[in-house]
Amino acid sequence: MVSIHGSIIYCHLLGNWVASPYVTQELEAVYRYILEHDAIDDLCTCEPPVLFRDDGGKILQKWPYKDKPKPPIFSAVTGDILKALVRFVVQRNDGTEVPLWLDTQLQKKYQQFLLYSFGKELSLCYATGKMMPVTEKHNKGIRYPGDGAKLISSNDTAGFTFRGRFTDSKECVSIGYETSQKAINALMWLIRNQGYIVDGRVFLAWSTLPVPSLFEDTDTFLSRYRQHFQRAYAQRPNTMQAWAENLQKALSGYKHEFEKDKSQQVNLMVLDAATPGRLSICYYDALSGKDFLQRIELWHHAGSWLQHGSVHEGDKAISYFGVPTPRTLIKACRGDNISDKRMKMELERIFYCIVQGRSLPQDMEQAVRRRVVHTAVQATGRQYEQWRYHVLEPACSVICNRLYGQRAKEAYTVALDEENHNRSYLYGRMLAVADRMERITFKKEEQGRRLTNAMKYMEAFSARPATTWQTIQKRLLPYELKCEQYGGYERRRLNQIGSMFEEKDFLSDMPLDGRFLLGFYCQQYADQQAAEERRKRRMAQQAQQQEQEVK
Repeated sequence: MVSIHGSIIYCHLLGNWVASPYVTQELEAVYRYILEHDAIDDLCTCEPPVLFRDDGGKILQKWPYKDKPKPPIFSAVTGDILKALVRFVVQRNDGTEVPLWLDTQLQKKYQQFLLYSFGKELSLCYATGKMMPVTEKHNKGIRYPGDGAKLISSNDTAGFTFRGRFTDSKECVSIGYETSQKAINALMWLIRNQGYIVDGRVFLAWSTLPVPSLFEDTDTFLSRYRQHFQRAYAQRPNTMQAWAENLQKALSGYKHEFEKDKSQQVNLMVLDAATPGRLSICYYDALSGKDFLQRIELWHHAGSWLQHGSVHEGDKAISYFGVPTPRTLIKACRGDNISDKRMKMELERIFYCIVQGRSLPQDMEQAVRRRVVHTAVQATGRQYEQWRYHVLEPACSVICNRLYGQRAKEAYTVALDEENHNRSYLYGRMLAVADRMERITFKKEEQGRRLTNAMKYMEAFSARPATTWQTIQKRLLPYELKCEQYGGYERRRLNQIGSMFEEKDFLSDMPLDGRFLLGFYCQQYADQQAAEERRKRRMAQQAQQQEQEVK
């Protein structure tokens, strides 16, 4: 049951407020209610009940009936049910209802009451430099409701918080009550509204002006921009150039807002708790709005690639050109079963790369390259699209980011670069053509279960390309004969790519770097685009022939 001592203290403090000059009619109504009623009993007997008793009269902490729907209180509260807060709504004589937790007038009255009752002893507030009532008890619940970690705490008189240096906590630091309430409640509000929390670690960026999130993909970033500034695009972009133009427009919109007041800055913070009671600021920085937006732009530009989201229109995945979410990048590198602890560590690394304008770590490129070639052997049937959308495409973003930052802004795009003579890029193109040469010969019943030799040998090919290519080429012979029926496009493509090699590069078995995956994807994309164009031409010719026959 509720502590009798606690109830007496609550009534006493509320009575002091009612007896002060800063009382309202609504407050008096609540005070009369708690003096004349048993709130716990009322919550048990109201209709429908909020709290429930067992046969012995004790309040149920868990719902014991599996055949009956669970009341809301058991889902809303974790831990002791009796620690839940009760909020009051007061009905006035005119019938209007006043939810007291939203009543700003009552909040101001409470502030005045605190100064009236506890504001006689003044001390120096270290944060503001003013003399004011100070407090040793600071708010909890900063990151989320029920969070026990505090940013400021000095209640450990038996440990080593201040013992040996100061006689009491006030000699160490004193913070004004008003200062503590304003600062911590403002931080709580920011975290609730725009914080990004993973396993207790909070990533936060804020300003007095709207700022883009650091953890969204390019598509969501542009959607947020439209919501903030009420600007709509004529239609959804469908080319790399259109996406780049829309990204530039969005960033220009944010920059325009910051240029109105060049003193505006963006604050960056990472918070986490090493122990349940101690919250730490792991990282803090303040950037000018211009610098922050430049780094956001660099992030979305350096790793831009064709991506397919998880939302589908009909049977087709929605695509966009840009950067996927950091979570998607991490899962592409480390797998879908990554733990929350590992996820927050990896997200912190990406967070620093974005806000400091650095390239992604080298180990991420190595990890994602290994995972692409290692999981290629599992990409059969419908799994092929999952592999392509959720592993290969994010991997290309990571590699592009690394190339852009580490090699004097060497930019790669999804458009096929037929003038690129890089050995890894060319070998990637050859593997893509080999994959297509075999795939287009599959019968309908084979498409869901067959694996091409190119996908089967991708891991070995990335490690020993020259030797493995000989194996792949031998296995391609029967498919090459079938492809001749369609005009031999793939065979001619292989010959053309092979002629671009230097002899020593083609014969070398040195492992391929990340550009091998870029070449593989770009060649596939170019072939798909060409096949789509041929299909459209055939349909147009058929439609034209039908019109002529009708005439």
